[in-house]
Amino acid sequence: MMKSTFASLLLLGVIGLLIFTMDISETRVLVRHGNTQKEPLEIVLEKYICTESRLPIVDLFNSAQAILPNGDTYFFNDIGNVLLWLGRQKDQNEVVVWVYAQDTARYVLAKDAWYSRVEITPMGYGFGAYEYHLYGTADYYFNEVELFALRGETLLNPMINSLLANNKL
Repeated sequence: MMKSTFASLLLLGVIGLLIFTMDISETRVLVRHGNTQKEPLEIVLEKYICTESRLPIVDLFNSAQAILPNGDTYFFNDIGNVLLWLGRQKDQNEVVVWVYAQDTARYVLAKDAWYSRVEITPMGYGFGAYEYHLYGTADYYFNEVELFALRGETLLNPMINSLLANNKL
């Protein structure tokens, strides 16, 4: 009896703490509806929340936006996050993904961008997008980096990190 009472109180305490520390302000944006033009939206830093990591977007570099066919736009603070999220979607081919290009400082279609695997990114995946092909820096296609992310071949993997750092991969 005493164990169950203690467990119940502990559970209620944890739930209460979670509710108390939740950011329920209406100033935060997780998804925008009605983007039927499927164009990238302007992001207000620290107001928009990454759909995957639930952290605020504090820098446009390495950010991404995914737009569903119904116009719902989701925001991401790391390209690796959008790749993992995209891998769980039913109709991946109908989702329009925009990534922020490091060379031109604007959003470009993810499928048209070139990618690097050794960038410093908010979540540590290492994928950086470029609008133009930079030999030796941005040599990967979208399908390749999507596969790397889904297989866990990112800078978060110590073996992959070591191989990329030593230019052996």
